[in-house]
Amino acid sequence: MDSVKLAMQLKDVRRLLKKKKWFGRAVLSALGYLVLLAAFLALVFPIYTHRHHCRRSRLEGEAEPSKFPWNPLDTQKQNGSFPIPNISKTSLRLRNVVFAIQSSSKLWPQRKEYLKLWFKPGLMRGFVWVEEIVLYDAEDEQSLPPVMVSDESEPSGIRLSMILLNTFRLRPRDAHWFVLCEDDTMFSTENLMSVLAKYDPEELVYIGAKSESHLENHDNTHRMAFTGAGIAISYGLAQALSTMLEACLERYPELVRGDHMLQACITELGVPLTQEPGFHQFDIRGNALGLLSAHPLAPFVSMHHVDVLDPLLPGHKALDSLRYFMAAMETEPASFLQQAICYNHTAKLSFSISLGYVVQVFPSILFPRELQDPQVTFRALNWGDHVGEFTMDSRPAIRSICDKPILFYSKANHFDEESNKILSIYDRYHMLDKEKEKGHCRSQNFSRKEVQQIHVVHKPFERHWHLVPRRQCCKLGVVKNGILPIALDPCKPGQRILS
Repeated sequence: MDSVKLAMQLKDVRRLLKKKKWFGRAVLSALGYLVLLAAFLALVFPIYTHRHHCRRSRLEGEAEPSKFPWNPLDTQKQNGSFPIPNISKTSLRLRNVVFAIQSSSKLWPQRKEYLKLWFKPGLMRGFVWVEEIVLYDAEDEQSLPPVMVSDESEPSGIRLSMILLNTFRLRPRDAHWFVLCEDDTMFSTENLMSVLAKYDPEELVYIGAKSESHLENHDNTHRMAFTGAGIAISYGLAQALSTMLEACLERYPELVRGDHMLQACITELGVPLTQEPGFHQFDIRGNALGLLSAHPLAPFVSMHHVDVLDPLLPGHKALDSLRYFMAAMETEPASFLQQAICYNHTAKLSFSISLGYVVQVFPSILFPRELQDPQVTFRALNWGDHVGEFTMDSRPAIRSICDKPILFYSKANHFDEESNKILSIYDRYHMLDKEKEKGHCRSQNFSRKEVQQIHVVHKPFERHWHLVPRRQCCKLGVVKNGILPIALDPCKPGQRILS
C-alpha cells in the first residue's frame, strides 16, 4: 500500500509541475506583451510630451530681468550650452537683435541721453551694464533698456567679454544677434538690420570695424572690431564662446582692452573679423564734417565718441544737433549720408551732396576721386591731424578761406507718399559767407544773394542697393526765388558722374 500511495503522490507532483510550468510561461508571455505595449506608448505619447515641455520651458524661462536694482549675476554654475533657437533665415526683425551696452556709473547721467536718441524700448531689446548701482527713475524705465550691475570683482579688461557672456546667459528668446557697444555709440538700427540680414546667424560671424587711427590699430591689432563702433556677434558664435570664453581670457593677461581680449578668444575659434564700412569707431575729435560728408558707399550704421565732437550742426547745442541728425536719418535711413556728386561746368562749381546732412559747393572743378576722400577737418583722439594719422584715404583740409566750399546744412526732410519721393531742404550757412567776404573772395558765381537754399529730391533707395552699390547721378535745376533744385536718380548704364 505504501508503494501504491507513493506512486500516486508522484503523479500528483508531476501534474502540479506541469501546471506551474504552463502558468509561468503564460505569465512571462503576458509580461512581455505589456513591456512592448508600454514601450510603444512611451515613444508615441507621454514621454515625448514631457521632454518637449521641459525643453520649451527651458527656452522660455526668465528671458527678461527684474526691475532695477539688480545684483550681479551668479553665472559660475551656468556653464552648459543652450539649444539654438529656431532661426528664420528669410526675415530678421529688430527684436532678434539684443544690445549689450557697456556703461559707466559716473558717466551715466550724461550718457543715457545719447541712448534715448536711438534706443526704442517697445521695439528693441538690450541691457545696459554698469559697475555700480545708478539712479533709474520712471522716465528712464520708459525710454531706456534695463540696467544691470556687473560683478565688481571683474578686472576692467575682461568686463566686455563677461558682459557678452552674461547677456547670452539671460537667454533672451529668439535672439539671432548680440551687438556689443558703448553708451556713447549712436546707431541707425534699420541700416544695422540691412547689414546683418546678409549673414547667417547660425554660423560663427564676427562683424565690426577697425579704428580710423593708425595708432589705435597699431597699439591693439588691425584684426579687431572696436566696441565703440559696435560689435555684432552671431548666435552661433556667442554659443561657441559661452563654452570656452572664461578659460580663454586667463590666457591673455598682457592684453589691456576688452575688445582685444575678446578678439583673441574669437581667433582661437578660427573666426576672422568681417569688416563692414558703415560701422564707425570715430576715434576723432572736433569737426566731423570731413568724415560725414564723404561717407563710404555703404549704409551708415554707427558712430562713436559723440561727446568729443563739435556740434554736427553749427549754431546748435551738441545734444540738439544730435537729435536733429537722428531725426533726419529716420526719414529715409537707407540713403542717409550717401554722397552724390554733380557739376556746373559753366560756373566751374562742384557739388558734393551728403543726403540728409550737408551740401558742399566748391568754387572749382574737383574730380570724383578727390571728393570721395574725406577732408581732415578733425583731429585724432591723440590730437594728431596729419593725413598719415588715419587709416582711410583722406585729403588735407582746405586752408584758404576762398577755396573752402560754401555750406548748406539740412533744415528739413519730408517723404511724400503720393509721389514716393523725398525732399531735403538745405539752408545756407551764412557765417562762412561772412568769412569769405572778409577775405575778399570772389563768389559772383554763387553769391548768397542769388542762392539761399538748395532743395534735393530723390526716390527712396532700393532695399538691397548696398549689395551692388553705385552712386546716384544728379541734375542741377534753374535757380528760382533763391532756391536751387537738384534731382537725384539712379545712374543709367554708361552714364558718367563727370560729364
